[in-house]
This record gives sequence, C-alpha cells and structure tokens, in this order.
Amino acid sequence: MTELWAAIALLLCLTSGFILWAWLRPLPPSVVPNNRHHLVVDLYRIKQKELDQELESAQISRGDYDLRLAEMQRTLLLETADTKAAPAPSGSSSRAGGLSLLFVALVVPAAGLLTYLELGAYNSLEQNINLQTTRSITQSAASLQVLIVNLEQELEQKPNNPEGWYLLANSYMQGEQTLLGINAFEQALKYVQSGSRQEAALLGQYAQALFFHEGEFSLRVNEAIASALEKNPNDVSALSLLGIQAFESENYNAAIQFWQRALPNAGEGQGKASLQAGIDSAQQLQNGGKEIELGISVPINVSLANGLSLPSPSATLFVYAKQVGQRMPLFAIKLNPNNLPLEVLLTDAMALQQGTKLADYKTLHLSAHVAMAGVPGQKAGDLLSPTVVINVDEASAGQVNLTIDQILK
Repeated sequence: MTELWAAIALLLCLTSGFILWAWLRPLPPSVVPNNRHHLVVDLYRIKQKELDQELESAQISRGDYDLRLAEMQRTLLLETADTKAAPAPSGSSSRAGGLSLLFVALVVPAAGLLTYLELGAYNSLEQNINLQTTRSITQSAASLQVLIVNLEQELEQKPNNPEGWYLLANSYMQGEQTLLGINAFEQALKYVQSGSRQEAALLGQYAQALFFHEGEFSLRVNEAIASALEKNPNDVSALSLLGIQAFESENYNAAIQFWQRALPNAGEGQGKASLQAGIDSAQQLQNGGKEIELGISVPINVSLANGLSLPSPSATLFVYAKQVGQRMPLFAIKLNPNNLPLEVLLTDAMALQQGTKLADYKTLHLSAHVAMAGVPGQKAGDLLSPTVVINVDEASAGQVNLTIDQILK
C-alpha cells in the first residue's frame, strides 16, 4: 500500500513540476524586429539603383528621374510610417497568466486524487490487502487461541477489515465465546460493503450466532434472518434457521422446503450432510414415522422474468412434474413466489400418489405456475413458465431452469 501511494505522489509531483517550470522559466524577449520594415527599405534601394542606371544610360531624362524618385520616396514614407515594434505585454496580464498556471498546478493533482478515491478501485484494493493480511495471520497461527490474539491485535490497529472481523467472529464461535462472536459479527457488518453478497452471508451467520446465544427465535434473530434473505433469498444460514423454526413447530413440509432451498448452495461438507439429515428426519415424521428412501432428486432453479410482478399477496407458486402426454401431475411442490428466484429439489417425497418414484420415469415434463388465487388450476392473469422436457437421469446430475415469463390470457 505504501509503495502504491508513493508512486501516485511521484506522478502527481511530476505533473505539477512541468506546470510550475512553465510558470517560473524566463519569458522570451517581448519586442522582435519588424521584418516588413526592412523588406520595404531594401526594395526602395533596389528601385533607386535601377533608376540611377537608367539615368546614366540616357534611357530617361533628368526630369523623369526626379519625378519617379520623388514618387518612390513618398511610397517609402507611407509604407514605413506604421511599422513599429510590437508592444511588450503588460505586467498585469503577465501576472494573471502566471497565477493561472499556479492554479492549474495545484488543482490538477487534487482533482486526480479525488477522482481516484471516488471512481477508482480504492475500496477493492483495500479489501484485497485486508484479505491477504488475514490469510497471512491464519496461516501463521499455530492454534486457535494464537489466531484470536493475532487477529485482535491486527484489528485494534486497522479496524476497517470486514474479513478479519468475520474470521475473528468464527474463531470466537469455535471457542464457544458466543457474545464475543456476536460483537465481532456486528463489527464485520459495520465495515462490509453495503449490498454485497458478503453482507448477506454475514447477516445469516450473525442470525445463527444470535440463535445459539438466545436459544430461541427472538425478535433480534428473526430480524437478522429477514435482513439476510432480503439481500440473498438463497442464503444457507438463514434458510437453515427457518427450517429449524418450522421443524420445531411441527410444520415438516415447510421445513423440508426451506432446507431443500438451502441444499444446492451448502457445498459438500458437514453443512450439506446436516441439511440432508434434517430433510430425511422431516420426511420421516411427515410420513408418520415410517422411514422412507429419498431416491434420486432433480435440482430445479425457478426464476421470474424481468418486468413481471406479483400483485396478489395470496399468490402461490406450484412446480409440476408430469408424465409425457398426461395432464395430471405426478409430482408437485408448493412454494412462496415472493422468494423468487429460488432453488428446490424435486424428490420422491413430492409424489402425489404413494409409491410413485422419479426413477420409474425416463422423461418428465416440468413447469412452474404462479396461481394468483393461491389454489391449483390455471386462470386468466396467472403466470406460467414454458414446459421443459427432461431426461430424469441426466437432470439429476445437473440443474433444470424454469423461467416464469408468460401471463395467461
């Protein structure tokens, strides 16, 4: 960072130096010879010499000679009467020009610096430096306690480091210092860039820390969850908490939907395994305690096309899977369209008839339908997506995109 600012300062000094050199250097002579005056005199002498030669050779008489010489002299007087040296610039204009140069020399560096701070990548550069510093501290720490101490010392000197506060908060949580972790999360939220995905992730984990500390879904916890989902509707931490809340209320279907939305973004670690275990438990309880096999699943991303809106607060989103050539769906998912875009998993648990499995079908028709009245059945004003034909085996290994872009007439 120091080297960068030193280079910027050097370039600004060079820019100002060129301008100041123009201001301080001696001015050139202000009075120059009048070349036209000399040309007129030289021409007169040539003409007089020619006239003298004509008189000597008797080509003209003495009277003609005197008459033409007098005419040439009058012309010379007229031509040279107004040819004077150009006046030197006044002292006031010279001073004005010098002050203008001095003003430019001061304003140009200041304007360049302000433009960089406002429009340049200063914040990104600072974040990158903070990230490198935090990684260096992490790699050099021999234990969790050493890491916490090093981060505390670094952040005391340079608090504008959201990455450092985030790492410190997680370190506190690992050490079961929940209150210190909550405070560190609040500091990270104070310095993180507003509107970024990093802010949404921080809000979700902040809500999780509050929940661990308070042991219930208090007003603070619910507000943090709502803020995280406002920034990112698919935030894993916030959706996990909503799933827990629904599970505790014995609303197993809602818990399954929340956890399935979180599952595609949970990575491949312990978090994903925990979500899957929660889904299995909720499905088992929903099935009256009978253990069920999840089977294969099809990831689906549902989005709303630009320009479409949901004017009805009672609107409900349905995602259907139908057999090719059939009108009645085999599988259906009921969701809240206000959370669009969202990601869900189509599984055997969404079967409308017991015993129906995705693996029994080679191809299926998938579609999304926003029912403004909140009940199945298409009506004018409802929103629809095009029907997508999928190969079940291939789709289970990828993702199906359904874009709602049609209004039913």
